[in-house]
Amino acid sequence: MKKTTITALVCACSIAVASGVQAQTLETKVAISVNVGAQTGSHEIATNTSFPLYDETATITSTQKTGAGPLLDGGASYRVWNNLALGVMFSTFSRSVDGAVSATVPNPVFFNQLATVNVSTPGLKHNEIGTHIQAIYFLPVGEKLDVAIYGGPSFIHLSQDIPSATVVAGTQNTNVTVSREKATAKGGNVGAELNYMVTKRYGAGFYMRYAGGSVDLKSVTGVKVGGFQIGGGVRVRF
Repeated sequence: MKKTTITALVCACSIAVASGVQAQTLETKVAISVNVGAQTGSHEIATNTSFPLYDETATITSTQKTGAGPLLDGGASYRVWNNLALGVMFSTFSRSVDGAVSATVPNPVFFNQLATVNVSTPGLKHNEIGTHIQAIYFLPVGEKLDVAIYGGPSFIHLSQDIPSATVVAGTQNTNVTVSREKATAKGGNVGAELNYMVTKRYGAGFYMRYAGGSVDLKSVTGVKVGGFQIGGGVRVRF
């Protein structure tokens, strides 16, 4: 988790603790949120394969970097005891990025006459769908304002385009191919949000959290997903 993430969450928790003196029990049982936000930071995905060819060794590498982008999420919670609630949040994050493939191919006739081919691969798709289980503690600050602190496990399904290349038989020419690989990461989430209820039922909120993990794909292991997230949206309670 990044230093900025920890600092932000500590600040939010400090506000919540400071307001605990005035804490009251929430009157509502169910809380629903719909948010628009952003996932910050970036993750790099790199593959490296080698295989025997023409009595030598050919290598194929690929690189791509997934940067920050818009995030949509929403969820619901149910208060089970005093200000403690259990909830689930769903999030979606999608990016289309450029990558690159580099191939080093032996000569079919002469030894040590390697050819290096570099090809760009635009429009690689990166899609994350997250399910975040949360234990949530609400701390009312006043009649309309409250702070919520939460955490729990996260399961983030990744669908990722992976570029590679094949060698045309008997030549040093390559054809770039793109395959889509899928897997689900197991990780965790922790965060805090500030909610302002305009009426007893309707309001708005701002959140900051970390939700992430890592996953092994067919072509590459330890792919990072998720990250530090910020945003806000509508709150409905009853």
